[in-house]
Amino acid sequence: MKKYSLLLLMAIGVIGANAQDTEVRTKAHVENYRSWSIGAQVGTTLSLGDAISFSPDKEDFVPSGVGGFELGVRGHLTKFFNPTIGVSGSAGYHSTSGSRGNDGYFEGNYFDGDLSIVFNLSNWVLQGKVHDRRSALLFSVGAGIASIASTGFNPNGDTIAIVGRTDFAGRADEDANDNPRALQATIPIQLNYKYRLTNGLDLDVLYKQTFMTEDFPDAFQVGNTTDAFGFVGVGLTYNFGDKDKKSVVYSNPLDNMFAEIEEVKNNFDQLTTDDDKDGVNNFFDKENNTPEGVTVDGSGKATDVDQDGIPDYMDEDPFTAKGAKVDANGRAVDSDGDGVADYMDKEPNTAKGALVNFQGKTIPSGGGVGGAFLPPVYFAFNSATVTAANHDRLATTAIAMKNNPNVKVRVVGHADSRGSEEYNKNLSKRRAEAVVKQLVQVYGIDEGRFTTESAGEGDPLANSRYDVNRRVDFVVQ
Repeated sequence: MKKYSLLLLMAIGVIGANAQDTEVRTKAHVENYRSWSIGAQVGTTLSLGDAISFSPDKEDFVPSGVGGFELGVRGHLTKFFNPTIGVSGSAGYHSTSGSRGNDGYFEGNYFDGDLSIVFNLSNWVLQGKVHDRRSALLFSVGAGIASIASTGFNPNGDTIAIVGRTDFAGRADEDANDNPRALQATIPIQLNYKYRLTNGLDLDVLYKQTFMTEDFPDAFQVGNTTDAFGFVGVGLTYNFGDKDKKSVVYSNPLDNMFAEIEEVKNNFDQLTTDDDKDGVNNFFDKENNTPEGVTVDGSGKATDVDQDGIPDYMDEDPFTAKGAKVDANGRAVDSDGDGVADYMDKEPNTAKGALVNFQGKTIPSGGGVGGAFLPPVYFAFNSATVTAANHDRLATTAIAMKNNPNVKVRVVGHADSRGSEEYNKNLSKRRAEAVVKQLVQVYGIDEGRFTTESAGEGDPLANSRYDVNRRVDFVVQ
């Protein structure tokens, strides 16, 4: 029920936002893309009327240069209003020729220009994914005009018609002027495959068919049919705009819209789920794989009290000083093993087993050991168990005591202020005894060299830190 209530509130918010007067332009807006382009193509022109370029009935009398591939060149200027629809103006020159079996052949050319509506067919299909598109398929249809020059020949090579000069019976056309060209309305259609080379440059492969509205452009008039010419070309298109923008034809607003809807759905699902069960939903959880039971902060990341980069649940020494270099287990690095971590060691190359003071400086033999430093041992709340992390400290103490057999040590237990004074006094005593037990049983130090004391909660090291107050100190005598 809560899930659907939250979804309803989100929908109301969207409706309210859309009801505002302020215009909001999405990523699909044409201003975010290159919408103007200019380009040119070169290719071959095909006659598709009464006389055709590749006639199966081509006779021997037809000159070798007639028919087949003829040169065509075109240029265009295109503007897209949105990712789906645009308008394009194009112009071109085409040489033409073809034959009509035993009737003869023709040769000619035409200039043409047209204005077409362009449809981006790639955006008419939902691909179900959002990706960096590199291709598009465009279709266009329009209207134009052509200036045609064409001469027809009979099998003997005699001229039988000149478009604009004679009629199709070979007689002079009384309406013709001195310009052997005729104007003809056209209907062009085009299919263009585009491939994005860069944001500014496209490769074009296209087929354009231009339908004439009369039957004379190929100099043959047969029945009530009309002539047509085809053009197969390749070329380049330059897209105007900022270098970090791509052409609008490579954007599909429907895919983008459905992707955003899917993202909203996924975010909504994440708001209502908590995969690692740490109390922080997936949407806000920056660490969505914390083990069950681990303490996390508000962003779902495992807590790291001493900020050493090792989360507390993996940290064998959660009390290292801020900024101290630690190993993979969270223990402060002590390169020379004297019990003083490197971050506070003033003498980082102390001989193994030497007694040092709290700064890691060696205490000369025979100079008294009252200022000697042995690393303290820390405990968890309400615990007298010596953890594995503390054995590095105990090993340092054991080495120092073995190298200095006359040294005796007073072991003082401490507790934090939580709990009764009597309980903490007893807990501190148990902590001191547990440390001595480890040094005797594990490291072989004579028990007679230790005395134990309990300071309880009466000698805190820090007023605001319970963790460092739960400790055992060594006093070298």
